[in-house]
Amino acid sequence: MEIKDYKIETTNLKISVQLPQEVSLEFVEDRCKSLQLTGTNIYCRRKIKNLLSVRYKNFTYVLFKRRSKVTNGITPPQHCNITKLKSESNVIEAIEHLFFVVDQPQTFLNYTVDCYSCIADTHQEIDISAFYLIEKKIRCTLHEEGFPALVIHCPQELKKVSKNITCMVYRSGKAVLVGGKNQEEIRNFFNWVVKILQKYSTSVSYTHLTLP
Repeated sequence: MEIKDYKIETTNLKISVQLPQEVSLEFVEDRCKSLQLTGTNIYCRRKIKNLLSVRYKNFTYVLFKRRSKVTNGITPPQHCNITKLKSESNVIEAIEHLFFVVDQPQTFLNYTVDCYSCIADTHQEIDISAFYLIEKKIRCTLHEEGFPALVIHCPQELKKVSKNITCMVYRSGKAVLVGGKNQEEIRNFFNWVVKILQKYSTSVSYTHLTLP
């Protein structure tokens, strides 16, 4: 059997950080408008009262209003999500830009990875309808009228730290993976997906997956 290397490409990484100093959403909103007047390419949007979205330097920052509730004399820190990262190598740069956005001095910030979004390709056409009809024991969904992909959910035994990981497989063999918190989980899940899809493909091959 032919041996192929199937690579996964990260398209988006979402992380969470906590600001060391509180900042009001109104302040950040006004700062963005002032920076725009100086020619700075920055954009902000506030759809709801307690959340502000800022786009700067190809990163997206979702800043939450700090909670006023005090528990045991401690006020919870202010939370910010950062998206549009291509890999964890972009984290330091993204956090540096965050301090510019909120107009605070730079300092070290811990971060947590919320989820990866990735693309991959099995290089084989897949009969997703047959898979859905036959593989009753595998948790998956298919609604081709509205969405032309088979959505396969990660089995519990493959998950280490993530609650939910899904793989959307198209008839072309291309796949989108969403929800993993680390590359090992994503790698293991995709290896499993490719193996169970093999008998529904137009050609049979053995898969060895590598990450760039």
